Amino acid sequence: MASPLASRQLTGVVVSAGKMAKTVKVRIAKQEWHKHIRKFFPSSTTYLVSDPNSSLHEGDVVRIASGWRTSRHIRHVVSSIIAPFGTPINARPPIPTEEERIAERQRRRLAKDVRQAERGRVPSQLRIAEAIKQGREVPDLETATRNLRKEVDDTEKVKRAAGVLSGKERRRQERDQTDIERNDALS
Repeated sequence: MASPLASRQLTGVVVSAGKMAKTVKVRIAKQEWHKHIRKFFPSSTTYLVSDPNSSLHEGDVVRIASGWRTSRHIRHVVSSIIAPFGTPINARPPIPTEEERIAERQRRRLAKDVRQAERGRVPSQLRIAEAIKQGREVPDLETATRNLRKEVDDTEKVKRAAGVLSGKERRRQERDQTDIERNDALS
């Protein structure tokens, strides 16, 4: 079931899940030829893979597809779960189809274009005009900025609930803690 837009599909095992937001680490098994011994040896490659709904657990056997770049190190996305480990597939959030991922990407891009066009960016204005010509729904500026704030607030809530602090927040906490200790020592 190869997708027409994906350049290749790989099968691997999830080795790390739940430590990064919407991202898992997948190990792909392969073999490497040793030219002096003239023999194949097992080896592996590890990829960071986008898991938009956080539906994977460690030990799952999954199929990943190369796609567009999501962040600096993430260039693949989960296309299906081949063999779940632990919780059954029915009890997990569904993995979005390729069409759903493309639609979500276009929706986010269009919202970003609305925000950029408000500041006078010409390419964004041209993309909005093209989207209107294609009959797609273009959000107004208020909706585009509200959705942006909502996404940022949601990620902050998840981080705070998990006890994950950014480097800046961690340094601020350490600085405040040392200030309190210093004040206690002076008193």
